[in-house]
Parts: sequence; structure tokens; C-alpha cells
Amino acid sequence: MGLINMNKNRPILITGKTGTGKSTKAKTITPDAIVLYANDIDFDLGSFPVEQGIIIEDVHYKPDKNAILSILRHYRGQVVLTSINQKSVPSEIKSMCQIKRAGSTNHLRDSIDILAPRSEEPFSYERDTYSLVMEYLKETDRDLMSEILLFNKPPDTQILSWLVENMHPNRLIFVDGVVKRRWSQKYFYEMLAYAHEGKQYGRGIMPKRKQYSKLPSLARRLGVKNPKLLMPLLKDEQFKTWAKTKLNNAECRMLKIGEKRTRRKKLEPQNIEQKKLGDYI
Repeated sequence: MGLINMNKNRPILITGKTGTGKSTKAKTITPDAIVLYANDIDFDLGSFPVEQGIIIEDVHYKPDKNAILSILRHYRGQVVLTSINQKSVPSEIKSMCQIKRAGSTNHLRDSIDILAPRSEEPFSYERDTYSLVMEYLKETDRDLMSEILLFNKPPDTQILSWLVENMHPNRLIFVDGVVKRRWSQKYFYEMLAYAHEGKQYGRGIMPKRKQYSKLPSLARRLGVKNPKLLMPLLKDEQFKTWAKTKLNNAECRMLKIGEKRTRRKKLEPQNIEQKKLGDYI
């Protein structure tokens, strides 16, 4: 791609839940834009005026990745994309965009309340991680739980680390050890849904963030590729002595190899001329 074709207007990705005003915000940026949908793009870039702009809606739903990337790379006008979240947007598209939030106010719901004040809140499958875990523990309809998991697709390691803090780990052994990353993602979420029957009430426990270990970085500085080998190597006196020359005292104390010996500068004896009382008279 030549420098002539590079787009000076960086594409903008607007994310937010349904009804939070993503499309409205996109149209304020490009009022006269041509609107396309991510899963059905049939275009001829030559027919799109540069000054008009392009809005690509619903990039989270079955996006035509190659077509969208072609627009982002070759169209010289402003491109604005919308999505209900960031995680469903292909990374190649997301990396090219400036990301903005639509906001938290549900304008769609506000409009419905005005037109039909007695209407019920519409059911939404979208959940954050905490809400998803709490519902997993309480919900007795495991078919529904399976659908919610499939819709949100939480990272396998993340959801399991949250659940193991709130239920007996034996229930998750099969899903974690046999199903995870060996079977399809769909099968993983279905098996996870049925690994628990619900009816578990109470306050949820959030997993504790592990303390950052400096051992890997210290091992790299000492030329040890595997951090697990560092402590056995430090039992060797020659290696320990050499390691002290590469580390500061705080790092030496952390590895329990003692502090570095600092050489004190030898003070040269000074000849001080002793004066007699008569010298002051």
C-alpha cells in the first residue's frame, strides 16, 4: 500500500449496548455518510465520495472482515464503525481504529417508556463477568444458562477462575481438564452450563489478583531462560557471587543471597601539623 492511498482520518469504532446511541453518535461525526452493514458489504470504493464518509454498522455480527479491511485501507474519507462490544470485533479491524464509547444511557428504553410506560423490560443476553457468574450460580434453567454463556463467550480461563472461587472445584474438573480447548467452544459452554444445577445463593467471591513476581525478569537478566532453574543455580557459590555483581541489594535480599559487599574507600593518612601554644601568641 503506497503512501498516496493512506487515510489521514483514522477510523473510529463506537461501542455500546443496544439503544445507547451508537448510530446517532456516528451520524454526528459523518452526517451525510453512506451506511453499510458489516455482514453484507457490496461496494465500489470509486463510487463513494471522499467527503461523504462511510458508517459500517454492527461489526460484532458476522462481519465481512476482508471487505471492511479493504475499506479501512483504501478509502480516504472518514470511516465510523459501530459494535455492541469490543471483544466481538476482529483484532485486525480493532487495531486500526480509534475506540470511543457511546455512553451508558439507554435512549431506546427511554423512548419506549414514554410510548408505553407499563411495558416490561426486554430480556437481554448481554452480561458482564460478575453478573454472568452470579447468574450461573443461581439460575436453575440450565438451557437458558447455556444460551447466555454462548452469547457472551467469556474467556475459558477467566470464567473458570471466577467459578472455582464460588463452588466446589470437583464440579469443574471434567470441563477444565477434558473439554477446554480440546472440544469445540460451543460444547465447552454447554458442558459448563450443566456442570452446576444452580440454586446457590449468597455473595459472590471475586478471584484475587496474583502478586506480580519479579523472578522471571531477574532470571532473564542473569541469562537463565527458565525461571524455575534460577534458585537451584544460586546454590552454587560461584554463580551466586557472580549474580551479586549484576543485582542491587534489594534484589539480592529478595533472592535470599545476602547483600553485596560494598568496598569502603581507604582513607589515606593525613599529616596534621601540630601547633604549639607559642604559635598562637
